[in-house]
Formats: sequence, structure tokens, C-alpha cells
Amino acid sequence: MVSAVPGPGMRRRQLLVATGTALSTGLAGCLGENDDGDGASTTTPENPADTPTPTPGRVGDRRVVTVSGTGEVRGDPDRAILEFEIQARGDSAGAVRDDLASRAEAVRAALAEAGVPEEDVTTSRFSIHEDIDHRRMREADVDPDSPEARERFRFYRGTHSMEIELDDVGAVGSVIDTAVDAGADEVDRVTFTLSDGKRTDLREEALRKAVKSAREKAETIAEEVDGEIVEATVVDASRGRVAPVERSGGVALQATPTPAPDGGSRSTGVEPGDVTVGVDVDVRYAME
Repeated sequence: MVSAVPGPGMRRRQLLVATGTALSTGLAGCLGENDDGDGASTTTPENPADTPTPTPGRVGDRRVVTVSGTGEVRGDPDRAILEFEIQARGDSAGAVRDDLASRAEAVRAALAEAGVPEEDVTTSRFSIHEDIDHRRMREADVDPDSPEARERFRFYRGTHSMEIELDDVGAVGSVIDTAVDAGADEVDRVTFTLSDGKRTDLREEALRKAVKSAREKAETIAEEVDGEIVEATVVDASRGRVAPVERSGGVALQATPTPAPDGGSRSTGVEPGDVTVGVDVDVRYAME
């Protein structure tokens, strides 16, 4: 016999909605060599300093100053990733497997009917393992090391973890409701992030801000040492970052939406927040 976790009665699901922001990287680029015909070039140094201190000095017979600049921009996310679990327990691994399979099929069918493309719903983890019901064993007051007792209170637990990718962040709440109503037991995390195109656009904007910041620092230093910035001779723009917004935590959801005051159904609401894109640059300028 198989029963869905956590037990008889109305099953409760877990929606993780506590605010948290996790840092993820995946944004990097650098300016390569670019000879413009007059002898000036822009190259990436082999071993650039992680965070160079703005310092005037000399390279050969030229005065130089090396500075860093940071640029950050914030934008509305246009992509969301939902992670949820289907859970089951039973007297045998086969029974748990069959229960997970049938409920996963029901969830996929419900999502497809709601307009979520089949290719956007994927399995991220699947597991079935043996376990012992220690609570019932204690209540029965039996020897926990007894082979007979362990056989009597043995059961199997399984999880099928799935991911849903959405291009419409406004649909997150309704998709959560659809998955939960169809059989999902736990929504682990909702991540709001950026599509490739929007990430590229915001990165370029952040890069311009970083270069402008570096130039302003260099000009200030040059002015203080009676110099004048001539050109950038070395540029490293390889350090970038994207900080998506994650909603995670532990709030129980009922199998059916909570009734609204007007008698209708209240859907799940998850606020996305802004995604931050940042770029750090190191620039060496020649002075005269």
C-alpha cells in the first residue's frame, strides 16, 4: 500500500518563499588586442592584479596610472525557474516508483494544459531509498536492533524533483498552484533571473559604467600629479557577475487554494524583485 507524504488526510505542501538572494556567476568578457593603426593597442595582461590600487608610475619612459572601476545595473527579471518535489512512501521500492510515476505524469499533464511547454519541465533528481519508521518502533517498545523489528517497520521513501522554466514571470503563482493541485508536495525554490539577451544588454550598460568610473579615477589622479591622460593601454574586463533573486523558505500550502474574502480562490503570489548585473574593470592609462 502506498501513501503520499506526509500521511493521511489533506496533504500539505511546502512552498519555500523566504526572501534570499544567492549569488551566481556567469558573466565575463574581456577586451582583446585592437591595433588601431597608430601604434596604440588594447591588450589583456597575463596576470592582472585582482584589485589594483590606483597608483601613478612608469612603464619604460611613459608615466602610467592603473585604476579599477565598478559598474552595476538592476533590471526586472524576464525568466523564472521553479523547483518542486513529488514525494511518496510505501512498503516496497516498486510501489513507491509506481506512485511517483503516476503523480509525475499527472503534474506534467496539468502543466501542459495550463500552457507550459513539455520541454520546459525536466527531472532534476530522482531517488528511492529504504528507511525505518523509528517513531512507530518506539511506540511498539521493541528492540530497535532486532532484525524482526527492523523488517516489521521497514518502508521505502522516494522523491521526484522537477524544474519548470518560465519566460513569463507573471505566471509563477498560477503555475505553482497548478503543480501543487496536480500532486506536487513541495516547492523548494523559485529563482528569478535573466534571459541571455537581457543579460547581455545589462552587462553592456554595466561595463560602460565601470569604464567611466575607471576613467574618472584616472583623470583625478593625473590632475593631482600634473599629468594628462593620453590613452588606455591595458584593459581587463573579465570579472562580471549576475545576482538572481531566489525565494526560498518553508511555508505550508494546502492542497486547494485558500478561499479569498469574496468567496473566490486566492492564488499564490511571489514577488520577483530586481536582478543585479555587475562588471569590474582594471585599466592602465598612459599619461603625459
